[in-house]
Amino acid sequence: MSLRDGIIVLPSEHLEAVIKIAAESLECQADFFPLEQDIFSSRDDPGEALLLPEFRRKLQLKGPKNKVGKVLETAKKLAKEISAKEQESFSLTQEITERYEQLATLFEMSEKLGMAGDNPSRVAAILDTAATAVSASCGCLLMLDGDCRFVNRGEREMDREAVSALARRAAERNHPEVDEKKYIALPLSVSENLPIGALALGPRTEGIYRSGDVKMLVTLASYAALLLESGRLYEGLETLFFSTIKSMVEAIDAKDPSTRGHSERVRRYSSLMAQKMGMSIQDQKMLELAALLHDLGKIGLPDSILNNVKSRLTEEQWQLVKQHPEIGVSILTHVAQLKNILPAIGQHHERYDGSGYPTGIKGQDISLFARIISVADAYDAMTTQRSYRPTFDSRQALAELRDNSGNQFDPMAVELFLQSFSGADNQTTGHERK
Repeated sequence: MSLRDGIIVLPSEHLEAVIKIAAESLECQADFFPLEQDIFSSRDDPGEALLLPEFRRKLQLKGPKNKVGKVLETAKKLAKEISAKEQESFSLTQEITERYEQLATLFEMSEKLGMAGDNPSRVAAILDTAATAVSASCGCLLMLDGDCRFVNRGEREMDREAVSALARRAAERNHPEVDEKKYIALPLSVSENLPIGALALGPRTEGIYRSGDVKMLVTLASYAALLLESGRLYEGLETLFFSTIKSMVEAIDAKDPSTRGHSERVRRYSSLMAQKMGMSIQDQKMLELAALLHDLGKIGLPDSILNNVKSRLTEEQWQLVKQHPEIGVSILTHVAQLKNILPAIGQHHERYDGSGYPTGIKGQDISLFARIISVADAYDAMTTQRSYRPTFDSRQALAELRDNSGNQFDPMAVELFLQSFSGADNQTTGHERK
């Protein structure tokens, strides 16, 4: 089956075989020729002819006059039946191909979205996938609560105003706008009356939009709307979640004013180290959570210990302090979303040489997050004013980290910290002395 001059050409082998058998049974001869061939120019008796345009064939029948007519009628019926079956088969093949293309496009978009950490990145992935899938020269994805994102694949600079206006119209009307020769615009709706934006694509670089293109883009738009809306809701929940976490950290600060802002600074230092090592966005977020919550267990310590102004704690008090990592784990252990950061909270006072607490594990057995937080935590502790020990400036603190690399600290984590900060006092500390 093929397409020639815009006409579907059906295979004729089956038809020819059946008609020849039918003709022979009535003592007739059936021959087939290309549709363009002239079979009446011969001096011999040309017989009767039947045109079969959908098969691009011409049937020539010879035989007794009273039987040729019957064969012609039979051939017409057979051609009609076989043509209908072939057309149905072709339609099914087309539909399967279109479905496969849709699935391939959605799979591609899913892969891109899997690497996107936020809705702006998701918008870019959706727009790029849609424009590529239908070879659109330009496009716009508009979110009603945000900005437009554009893509231009043609040689000429597209008219952004026109494409964004088209997207806005589709979103406001919550109705597709389709002109097969020029453009297609589809609302992104999570329900019948709640569009969140629209996808608009300009002319194709070649040809026009086909029904298959429209079907695929409708499917893609529906999928994209759900992903973007769920992403927006997730980001809203994530913001609320971080706000709640920060409130918990502030509660710790309220118990121990001498370390106010400590957890936030440890979060910031840890984040810079994570960026330096190329950590994924998702892992960075989890590390930042762990850094914010690393001292959560102190909320269970008596105020007499946290506000101690003496030079040294008693042995009994020190044993209580050493329990704060485990207390923190105990508080958070029932929060399913935080299970991956519990090792970091429980191990941030472990030492690379195994002399830390609470369990004395060492080296790579200590979680990566804990090894990073340990360095950030120590640096901030050294550069924050305390009544019971001298305060280091930035250079002294960095030198201390270098000196303890390989025993107290993971050498890789120390190197990451050193690469993340220049060593200048004001630049590295970034907080008031307490």
